[in-house]
Amino acid sequence: MPESKSRHPHKHSQQYNKSSNNHSKPKKASRAVIVAVLFFAFLGLGISYFIDATSITGLLTGAVVGGIAGFIFGYQIDKSLSKK
Repeated sequence: MPESKSRHPHKHSQQYNKSSNNHSKPKKASRAVIVAVLFFAFLGLGISYFIDATSITGLLTGAVVGGIAGFIFGYQIDKSLSKK
């Protein structure tokens, strides 16, 4: 529909509250890493239990070493699955 040339245009308030899509999304923790850490920590705890069940430091060391191994294993699994 044609507009009158003598009519002044309406002033609209500008709203810039739109969220930008340029923000990077925070990376979720991979389930493969979490499951592998828990599995290997319990495996390390079990192995250290059979070696010496009376030593608390031995049990904790076995769990920590197993958790570290699980983190490395889970990270490699996640890395190989993300390439596809």
